[in-house]
Amino acid sequence: MVLGVAAFSLFAVHDALVKGVIHDLPVVQILFVRSVVVTLICLAIGRAGMVRGLVRSTNKPMLILRGVLTLAAWCMFYPAGKDLQLAEMTTLYYVAPVITVILAVVFLKERLTLARVGASAIGFFGVVVAMNPAGITIGIPALMALGAAFLWAVAMIVMRTVSKTESSLVLVFSMNLFYVVVLAGFALPFWVPMDARAITFVVLTGILGLVAQYALIDAARLVPASVLGTVEYSALCWSFIFGFLLYAEQPAPLVYVGAAMVVAAGLILAFNERRRRLPPPVGTA
Repeated sequence: MVLGVAAFSLFAVHDALVKGVIHDLPVVQILFVRSVVVTLICLAIGRAGMVRGLVRSTNKPMLILRGVLTLAAWCMFYPAGKDLQLAEMTTLYYVAPVITVILAVVFLKERLTLARVGASAIGFFGVVVAMNPAGITIGIPALMALGAAFLWAVAMIVMRTVSKTESSLVLVFSMNLFYVVVLAGFALPFWVPMDARAITFVVLTGILGLVAQYALIDAARLVPASVLGTVEYSALCWSFIFGFLLYAEQPAPLVYVGAAMVVAAGLILAFNERRRRLPPPVGTA
């Protein structure tokens, strides 16, 4: 769960950096450069052994499906950032954990406990509390953020499935290699020159994205998807912090109430999961 919190927190920093260049560069160019950075780092670390692992993998259809789902989610999520505040787009996006809990029960046959359902409900209600003061209107940008949330939830289920047999490095490499191949034809013909600031931001998104993806995959191996989805709410707090520090966005007072509920949901879930994993006391049946 700590790995999950770390991954989603890094993704929050990642999204804040992307928002900083979303008005200057096409979305496909940002994703292309970011994916090139991740792919090159993976090749430097894994080298020939990682490539052989991908070539020999029997999960190629699932890896491609995950690539399609996540790429479509990013292409819907980032353009929404042109019209929504960082806090607004993140709040809408965090309906994804609730969808993940439902899909995990349906497709992965994970057992719902009272703590998992309760934590999901508290976290989701916290998001609603945080969202209403922001005055979000359901227009095209908001619908795009919601669509991205659904696609990301499905991708989480796919990742949970393939992470049982594939290494984290192969999963990160395969997805970003897919991005590079698909986006090259869209990004290169319409390339926009980047200044030093834009290059720094996009390269940093690649580095942060690599670490976050790796941590998220490792977390998916260790905890159920329904638990990991609820932990995702923790990154909501960062979106408000970065929105204020980087873009002078002013959250409404009740936003802090919602954020507190999100944190409480995560603590409840962490305590319960730890208790469930502890061995029974000596002498008990």
